[in-house]
Amino acid sequence: MSSAETASPGYDGPAEQRRATLARPVVVHIPRRFTKTEWGGTETVIYHLVDELNKIGHDSVIYTSDLLAKAGADDVNGVRVRRFRGFYPRWGLSRAAKTQLDYRGGNYFSLSLFFALLFTRHLQAIHLHTGGFMGAMGRLVAKVRRVPYVISIHGGSLALPPEQMQKLLAPLAGSRNWGKILELVFPIRNVYRDAAAILCLSEQERQFNAEKYPRSQVLSFPNGVDSERFAAGDGAAFRAKYGIAAEAPMLLCVGSFHEQKNQLALLEAYRLLHGGSLSAARLVLIGVCYDESYLQMLRERTHAYELDQSVVFIRDLPYDSPDLTNAFAAADLFVLPSVYEPFGIVVLEAWSAHTPVVSGRLGGMADYGRDGENLLFADVQSPEDIAQKAAAVLADPTLAALLAAGGQETAREYSWAAIVRRVTPLYNRGGAEGGQTVG
Repeated sequence: MSSAETASPGYDGPAEQRRATLARPVVVHIPRRFTKTEWGGTETVIYHLVDELNKIGHDSVIYTSDLLAKAGADDVNGVRVRRFRGFYPRWGLSRAAKTQLDYRGGNYFSLSLFFALLFTRHLQAIHLHTGGFMGAMGRLVAKVRRVPYVISIHGGSLALPPEQMQKLLAPLAGSRNWGKILELVFPIRNVYRDAAAILCLSEQERQFNAEKYPRSQVLSFPNGVDSERFAAGDGAAFRAKYGIAAEAPMLLCVGSFHEQKNQLALLEAYRLLHGGSLSAARLVLIGVCYDESYLQMLRERTHAYELDQSVVFIRDLPYDSPDLTNAFAAADLFVLPSVYEPFGIVVLEAWSAHTPVVSGRLGGMADYGRDGENLLFADVQSPEDIAQKAAAVLADPTLAALLAAGGQETAREYSWAAIVRRVTPLYNRGGAEGGQTVG
């Protein structure tokens, strides 16, 4: 077997099947990291894109780093993943700083990923889900192999609030960057400029990038949702498992435990509700823990408010766990209090479960949310406003039903099959020219 064939995605199986698979056009997706145990919205998007592409005749695979996972080949719910070793090109990074970078924002370098990509057989296109060095490697291979590449912005810096950007860069303090040497071969600054398309999750993000890259094709490209899965949850099973009475109003928030997700404001709002007419209400917080100190602070605040018996914390729940879909079905209200959210895929998941939503007016919600029709917008900086909007929905079954029905109707417009049909033209040389919105 040639080295080039060894580097191709392939799969283990009969020789005839393997040759047939290798003859299919290959689209390689490159996220900064992809692990089942640290699953978030980005992983959800990439998983469904790859899964749907494979269904329509592409041989799609994920090439990524070994961050928070072991290097080597893996299978994540039927999607093939190859993880490659690498490093941060900085001197003086502490172990704690490296761990923070692993979770959020580290600029990782992997030469083995570059060569695997360079020699992948039948490469049709590269879909980047990260910039930095990994994005620059995808750019260089695309140019050498004469294939198009596109880049999706899952949490772009242009729309990120300045205070959030400062916290993202905080682990770099005290270290020295020697990666400028590597940029002579892998110029990071050109990754977005040279892409066949820049895919943005919100109209605000699209406008920011269109201004910065006026010669590039910048598209508003939404995420999708597996509506059937979230419509099939068993709410009674979730309540029974976590000791929540059938008649107790249940508020749900799903999002990583990190300051950006702003669960503290929701906890403060819940305290106001619990101290009023909704003393029987329960709050459920589900998420992967990106910041142990933030989660500990939330637990301590819950204890100080004497709400230990009323607030349920569920951390690091696998995305494919029945508890996740059952939680959406069990909830009487879903609240998303994030101060920054590129899209808000969890809102689509709540809508698919026929659950009304209260959310901030930001990210994708500002595009697909209609106040009073499919959700209620709240000021996420104000626990009082969050509490007021939540109380309005929980106290009015007619309003709750109206919002749930409107949301469910909106969610139907965002199937993954429809999203993939819109992205595949971009994998051909030239792509879809001239448009600004895909969705």
